[in-house]
Amino acid sequence: MDVELLDDGSARVQEFWDICVASGTEWYLVRDNLQDIVIDDLRVSDESGLSFDNIGEWDVDRSLEWKRGKCGIVHKKRGVELCWGVGSMGDHQYRVSYTMSNVIKSLNDYDMLHIQFVSPGLSSPPQKVELRLWSKDKSFDTSH
Repeated sequence: MDVELLDDGSARVQEFWDICVASGTEWYLVRDNLQDIVIDDLRVSDESGLSFDNIGEWDVDRSLEWKRGKCGIVHKKRGVELCWGVGSMGDHQYRVSYTMSNVIKSLNDYDMLHIQFVSPGLSSPPQKVELRLWSKDKSFDTSH
């Protein structure tokens, strides 16, 4: 995961998923407990370079064929699911990017980032996670 913190308090997130699809029609990322955070500008591409069409609101009940080459968001009570069609069974690599607004919160004495990037209890949890958190013009103080 590559997370760039922007001056307006938002974050541009890029994720790389290397997966083996054994069943199902879609892959999704759970983002819960967002409060005032809004996720938009979802983009997905696969190992062939195909850029998926963002259809907006995602329909989980559609077929494997219908979901091929498409992505979208399911809005739930506690947050969202960022979804895309797997296309076919087997090994795939997906690049997923999106913007999260309002991720930096200003406190009385510091600014804060409090986000869970990997949700617990996933049916297919990642075996390895690397996170790069950065800002073009700012440095981070992790001593407090």
